[in-house]
Order: sequence, then structure tokens, then C-alpha cells
Amino acid sequence: MSLRWMPFVLGALAFAGTALTPASGQNSPPFTIRFPPDGATVREKVPIRVPLASIPAGGYVAYAVDGEFRVALTPTSEQRDKAKAGEMFEYIWDTKVLVKSPRKPKTTLPDDGQHTLSATLFIPKPGNAGGSSMVETSSVTVTLANAIPAGNDGIALRYRFEDGSNRTYERTGTTSILAGLSQGTTGTGDIEVASQNSELLLAVEDVYRSTGRAIVRNRMTKLAVRNNGQETTYPKETLPKSIYQEVDGQGVVLYPKENKTNDPFWTLGVPVSANLVLPILPAQQVRVGDKWTTPNVEIDVPGMAPDKRPKVSVESTFIRLEWQSGRETAVIKQTYKGTLPKDSPVVIGSMQIDTPEIKFDCDIYVAYKTGTLIKTVRNLEISGKTSQAVSSTGFMSGGEMGGAMGGAAGMPGAMGGAAGMPGGMGGAAGMPSSMMGGMSAPPMPSMGGSGAPMMPGGGGLASGAPGMPGMGGGRGRTRMGGMPGSGGMPGMGRRGMGGMPGMPGMGGSGAPGGLYGMTGGSMGMGSAETSKQVTLKSVTVTELQIAK
Repeated sequence: MSLRWMPFVLGALAFAGTALTPASGQNSPPFTIRFPPDGATVREKVPIRVPLASIPAGGYVAYAVDGEFRVALTPTSEQRDKAKAGEMFEYIWDTKVLVKSPRKPKTTLPDDGQHTLSATLFIPKPGNAGGSSMVETSSVTVTLANAIPAGNDGIALRYRFEDGSNRTYERTGTTSILAGLSQGTTGTGDIEVASQNSELLLAVEDVYRSTGRAIVRNRMTKLAVRNNGQETTYPKETLPKSIYQEVDGQGVVLYPKENKTNDPFWTLGVPVSANLVLPILPAQQVRVGDKWTTPNVEIDVPGMAPDKRPKVSVESTFIRLEWQSGRETAVIKQTYKGTLPKDSPVVIGSMQIDTPEIKFDCDIYVAYKTGTLIKTVRNLEISGKTSQAVSSTGFMSGGEMGGAMGGAAGMPGAMGGAAGMPGGMGGAAGMPSSMMGGMSAPPMPSMGGSGAPMMPGGGGLASGAPGMPGMGGGRGRTRMGGMPGSGGMPGMGRRGMGGMPGMPGMGGSGAPGGLYGMTGGSMGMGSAETSKQVTLKSVTVTELQIAK
């Protein structure tokens, strides 16, 4: 099914039910919505179907909800060629997706209750006139019922483990700079720093019936990470090994008490975890509207090592019962707002955010009849001051990308300690080089220059031999090696794990074992250093994959 966006006048839908000309040949079925039937009760993803044969070649269908245009679709040649008698052409109205309505100030979900669904057929104008003509519209009225009526009885929310069961969860996450709330950015759109897509297997190895406890095995089976628009897919054999835990029906991990995996993925700028964290359920029965405090909740701050992540008490609220992924679920919202300690900065790529304030909220969907975690949607906002320059392309350089892709021996990495890309060109002698390492002894200060020659590393986690002049010279640690210059501030690089020697390139450090280099030189001319306000948003969605 291909997608066609068009300059569509919503007022045209006022002609609903008016047939201007026949839709197609005499033997073609009439253009009408066959599903859902008029008066139906619907929820979640609602298919709107019309007969494929009622759409002439070159024609398309515009779909609307309550008179507001959603999308225009035209059948593909492949669909027509493979179509069987009675084949339907459909559009899925996803009632769980936020939409912007001109009637409301912000994006919202459709309300439960009555809605009018309409499909309008357009066909090409005859001759060489060009354009399309509206032929006819079909509409039905349905009742949306995503919510489940809540009774007065309390519900005991517990996870139930079935011996030998295997459940696969898909996790997607993004970390972005909020352009409207961050100084030094240009444009109005948020700037993606990194994103990830992974799959996690939760297998129940043994169950203790008397206590409701279980031994579960966590295993990451897929991982792809995108930095600065470049995606890396990690081979399965490089992913962390299985993690075994003993958990109870509330989701409390009884053994081991701490995550001992030491996985390196947190350095990529997105909260990549090798295990599924089950949200802690309330000990007591709860009713819709009840509030309680959940202690010891780990906030998965991107760019923060697992042993440094804050564990806080969050406010939990049982907000509603609703259908989710075909299951009857209880929806819990957790919220927290606070400031991290001074000795716990957030470091993502080359940016360090000092004394950050965090705002956390998480929607949790638990199938209360089967005791299954269905979905979590975690939003985290991080605000603070940074000395790193922020631009419309973000703050991660090729050095950070090399660090994400390269790896030391025994650590995951698509390139596994191989060489990074060649360093950037050096600035011309005697002229400011604007964030590029200056050549030796320039008469004017150059941005990003260093007082001593730097050595670029290869493959991110490895160090290497001297390379070409590059961007962001720092004193001792740098994202890319630069020739001697002047006027740059000392770097604030962080040492990481040592790796195999690499070729000159991006992603290394001037000293062996460099991971990510923060360079004062990239912040401005001379020795002046300014702090800018920056706000990051991290979104992680974890959802059970239900067999179809």
C-alpha cells in the first residue's frame, strides 16, 4: 500500500453520500465501507475496509475521522495484480496514537465514545486536464471503547510465571536534545543524539508454587544503535550472555541484588539494558484512583553507568483499566522529580551535564488477569548546564561514533577494535580554524587547537598511532588528533577501557584507553568557557510481542 499526501480540503467531506459519477465499470462492486459495520463497538487498531475493485486505476481513497483528514492511500500495482475476488483495501485507524486536532490545543488520544469514520473516493479527471475528482463518500458511526469500566473491588496486581514459558519484548529508545529548551541550538526541531532497537527474551526456568517466586533468564537477542544518523547492528555473538534472576510476584529481584553484567552499552547515549526490568507492583490491593509510594526504583539515565544510576521513591497512581494489545490491563503511572548529586553528572558522548535535574514518568500496562507485563512507556527529561558546544547537528562527533562502534577485546562492537575513519583536515596556518586543529605556530588563536601534538585513536575504545590533523584538539585527550596549535582550553576527556591499537582516525583518544574526549577547544576561542543550558529527552518503549 503506497501513501499519497495531497492538498485536501476538509470541507469536501461535507459532500458525504453524494455520488457524482459511477466509480468504475458496471460489474465493479459499489464503493462502500464494508468494515467496521455501522454501529459497531471498536477498540485499539480499527481496520477501515472498502472493496479493492471499487477503486479505479489511478484512483485513491481519503480517510477521515470525525471530518478530520487522516491520510490518502492508493492501491499499488502489486496489490491489484495479486488481488483475489472480494479483496479489501484497508486503512488502520490506530486509536492509541496521539493526533493533532484543530479543535484541541495539543496532541491527544481519541476519546471513548461515538466517532464517524469516512472514506472518500477520488478518480483522475478525464482527458489531459490533470488532477482528480471526488466521486463519492461512504461513512459509518462506531463507538470507541478502549477503557474498561472499573468496579469498586480492589485488584491484587501480581506477575504470574508459567514454568517453561518464553516471552519476547521489543524495546525502542531515543535520546534527543530539546531545541526549544537548549541554548546554542538552531531550528525548531529536536535533535536526535542516539536511538536503539533491541529484543529481550524472558524465559521462566523454574517456579516455586508455594511462594510465587521464579527463576527467570534474561537474554538480549537483537540490538541496533544509531548515532548521528549512522546505524550499527551488533552480531548476536557479541551481545551479553544470559542473566539469571530470582524474582517474586511483585517484580522484586531477590537474587542477585545488583546487576553484575558490566555491559558497556550505557556509553552509547541511550539506556540499553541486557535484562528486562519488571516494574514493582503494589503489595496491597488497589482501586482505580489509588496512590502509593514505590521505593527503590532505578532511573535508567542515559549516559550513566548502572552502578551510578539513582534509586529513588516514585509516586505511583492506578489511573485506569483499558485494553492494550488485545489484553485487559491495569495502567499505572509512576512520576518523580529531583536533582542528581553533584558527583553524578550525566555524560552522553562528549557532553557532560552537571547537577542535572530530572523529570521521570512511566506508564505501565499489566494484564491483571494473566499477570503479564504488556508494555511500559518511560519518559525522562534531563536539564542542566554544560560547557560543551551544542549545534543543530547535536554534540556527538565522529569520535563518539567511533567509540560507539569500536570495541576493546571481549566487548561488543560491530568493528571490534578496528580502525576509525580518517581525521578531519587541519586549519590553515595563521588563520582561525573554527573547531579544527590548527597547524603549528599560527599567529592568531585557533579554535580547538592544543598546545601539544595529539594522537588519535582508532576504533573508538582503542588508541592508535599519530594521524591527520583533526577537529577538537585538547590537552592529553581529544576526539580527533590535531597538530600543534594555540588558544585552546585543556580537554576534559574521560579515560575508558584500553583497546587494541588502531589506525589513525575518529573515535580515539590522545592517550591510550580513551573513551570519549570532551575538549575545551571545541567550546570557544582562547580560554573563555561558558556554560549553556541544555535539556535532553529520553523515551523508551518496551512492549510484549504477541504472536498473531
